[in-house]
Order: sequence, then C-alpha cells, then structure tokens
Amino acid sequence: MDVRQLWNKRTKQFLMDIRPYVGYALQSASLALILVMLAGTYFYTRLLNEATPDFPLLPIASAVLWPFLAVCPIRTYLKDADLMYLLPLETELAPYMQRAVQRAFLIQSLAVAAAWLIVWPMYALAAGSESYRFVYMLVMLLLAKRVLLAVRWRELQLTERPALLLFAGLRWMASAGYAYALMHWPVSWSAFTLSAGLLAYLGIGQLTGRRSLNWYGLLAAERKHRSFIMRLLNLFIDVPGIHGRPRSRRAPRKLLDLVGGSRFAPESTYGFLYGRIWLRSEWFGITARLTLIGALVVAVSSGPLLPAGVILLFAGIAAVQLKELQQMYRHSDWSYIYPLPPGLRDRSARTVRFRIHVAVTVILCIPGLWALPNPLYALGALAAACLLSLWYHYRPSRSSQRNN
Repeated sequence: MDVRQLWNKRTKQFLMDIRPYVGYALQSASLALILVMLAGTYFYTRLLNEATPDFPLLPIASAVLWPFLAVCPIRTYLKDADLMYLLPLETELAPYMQRAVQRAFLIQSLAVAAAWLIVWPMYALAAGSESYRFVYMLVMLLLAKRVLLAVRWRELQLTERPALLLFAGLRWMASAGYAYALMHWPVSWSAFTLSAGLLAYLGIGQLTGRRSLNWYGLLAAERKHRSFIMRLLNLFIDVPGIHGRPRSRRAPRKLLDLVGGSRFAPESTYGFLYGRIWLRSEWFGITARLTLIGALVVAVSSGPLLPAGVILLFAGIAAVQLKELQQMYRHSDWSYIYPLPPGLRDRSARTVRFRIHVAVTVILCIPGLWALPNPLYALGALAAACLLSLWYHYRPSRSSQRNN
C-alpha cells in the first residue's frame, strides 16, 4: 500500500466534505469578522498610541503568544475501519504519521507567524524595532512550535490518563515560560538559554519511550477534531448529522413575560411560544452578536452623523433578522384545533418582534450617549429607530392577511 497516496486521499476527502459548508459559513461570518477586525484595529492603535512607559506591553504579548504555542492538534484522518485494515500494517505507516506531524507544523506555523505579526508592534514599542529582532523572535517561536509538536506526538501515544494530564500540563507550563522568557530576556543570551530549555523539554518527551501507535487514542483525537470543525460550521449552516448540544437557557421570568406575555393568559398563547423560540434558537445568538458588535462600533465612532448612522444600520439589520420569527407556526395544525382568535398568531409574532427590536435599539443607543456630540442626538436616533421599527413590524402585509 502506498501510504503517501493514502494520506493525500484522506486529506482531499476531508476537504471535499467541508467544502459545501465553508462558503456559506464565510458569507455568514464575513460581516461580523470585518467589524471585529475594524474595532480591534482601532482599539489596538489607541493602545499603542496611549500606552504609558510602565504599561505591561510585554506580558500582554506573552499572553497572546502562549495559546498559539501550547495548542498542538495533530490530524491523522484515521477511521474506525483502520483498526481492521491498517493496524496490521502499522510498521509501514511511519511516512503517513510523519506527514500528519509535518502538516500540523505547517498550518500551526502560519498561525504562530500571524500572531507574531499582530504582537510585533507591541513588542517593538516596548523592546525595540530593529529588524533582526523580528526575524530572531519568529525563528525562535517556530523552533519552539516544532519541539512542542514532537513531544505532543509522543504524548498522543500514552494510554494512562495520569500521564496524559501530566504531559498536557507540562506542555502548557513550558509554553507559558517560553513565551514569557522570549519576550523579556535580552536577545544576546536568550538564544542559548531557550535552546537548552527546548532540548531539555524534548528529552523529557523521550522518557515516554518508543511505543506502538495508540490507535484508540488517535481515533478519539481525530473524532474530536472533526467534530469541532463540523460543529463550528454548524453555527452558520445546518450540517447533516450534527446537532447542537441541548443547553438550558435561563432568563428572568419577568423579562420573558415582557417579551412574550404571561404563559397563563390566553391572548399570550403565541407570544409565550415566540418568546421562548427566540431565546432557545439561533436567533438569540444572532441578535446578541449583532447588538454587541453594533454597540462596540457605535462606541468607537465619532462625529454627529456616523454614530447615528451606525445605530440605524444595525437596528435595520436586526429588524430583518427578527422578521424570520414571523414564519414559525405558519402551518401548525393545532393552531386550527384550539379555540384561538383569528389573527392572534400574526399579532403575537409582530409584538414579540417589536419588543425585542426596541430592546436592541436601546442597547445600541447607550454608547451613543457619549459617542455623539450631544446626548440628545442619541435620544433622537432612538426615537427615529423606534418609529421605523413600529412601522416595519406592524405594517400590513398580503402574506399575513392571506395566512390569517
């Protein structure tokens, strides 16, 4: 069997499996990512411009680099059937597993390099901006990543849980110490000291001895990695076979009653249901993220028009998202069985949408109190958004008249 060809086939198959969902996920997350990047760039620039000499820039840089060093996933693309077909060929799988470690190093090196590019302005401000520092730090970070991955591969062959926990804790502590020392120690003598530390850590990894492959551990790690990626994509688009974990979302009863009405009142039958549907479905997460991002953008905006425009923009996006709530229970049979007034479903859905949207608009206008030149401008934007919301959610539509 050509194990190199098998590796290429497995990686290509995984990419083919996720390709239909990646495009939709990028489309769904692109706006949020752009806004987060803009807000992050703004705050990062302000931090660099306003940081005092005693501000802990280097410890912050160490904390940012730490997880990029410590997290060392290794994808093997193994399947349960391999226990029958590949286990007898274990002695021939060395090139396959080497490709797994090499690919992990390539991908994670890019992540480490990206993190270092982000941290570099902070480090240059605190320690110096000479070009040799940038190259030296990047080389030392990549060297550490290679050693950590080598020991991580040894760690994956352990079967005893105490040993696994010990080596995992050691990896996180070694990564933290390395990142801190690299950021704080002088370049003149840190290369030798840190290289000696990496050799010592590599020697500790050799204490695990030469073992056969831990097939069950590798299969469990692969299932975990694949499940994580699929669940991540499932946040943006429904992935077949992936179901979100049931979570209990608690909220104050009075708040729920304000959104959907009392559960014991007949006129609140649909309102009660729509309020809980919004709370327990993806609409809650979408609304919360839009509101948070919009409030952050308003907070960093300035001038008499930009914050007000941002408030109206995000209020409009939230209104469009909430409109889909109207489509729930359109074709439920029990809505015709129970003695419910005609038009109650449509009125209840509009009321719940309007109440949630007003709450979102109020939160968006709070940072406008200091972002706008005059707090009255924020109140004016709030009034305008509420009037538009009232018109948008309660305007008559042909579909609602036909359904009712």
